[in-house]
Amino acid sequence: MPALIPLGRFLFSILFIYSGAAKLLDLPATTQATGKFIVPEMLTTYTTQLEQAAGMPFAQMLALAAGGIELLCGLLIALNFGARFCALVLIVLVAVGTYYFHDFWNQVGPDAQANLPVALKNLSLIGGLLIIAGIGRGGAASGAA
Repeated sequence: MPALIPLGRFLFSILFIYSGAAKLLDLPATTQATGKFIVPEMLTTYTTQLEQAAGMPFAQMLALAAGGIELLCGLLIALNFGARFCALVLIVLVAVGTYYFHDFWNQVGPDAQANLPVALKNLSLIGGLLIIAGIGRGGAASGAA
């Protein structure tokens, strides 16, 4: 059954590959969605400097970063190259995305009902990413007999 782990890793990564590519292919929509992210007051000086240096709004930089991270980390997990590191990076990305974009605890009615399953799915994704981070490059968890 050792072949199941690479197959599972590959199938798991498809979601991130697709999602990252979709974000990059529809950058205006992704940029609009990332506009919900509120930059902490203490970081606005730095984000303004980044906007001036890059010549684009910070929301667009976030959209590019999110799409690029999902696509690249998804591909690297599928290829089992840097899987632990990529899984940890995606854990942070999914957790931040869930907090800012699927905050069912701050919503009522249909919005809360729509975002709760997405937040739970993201929690499951974090669980899968923790497994990938725990297994790493090998086929079995470290210390397993």
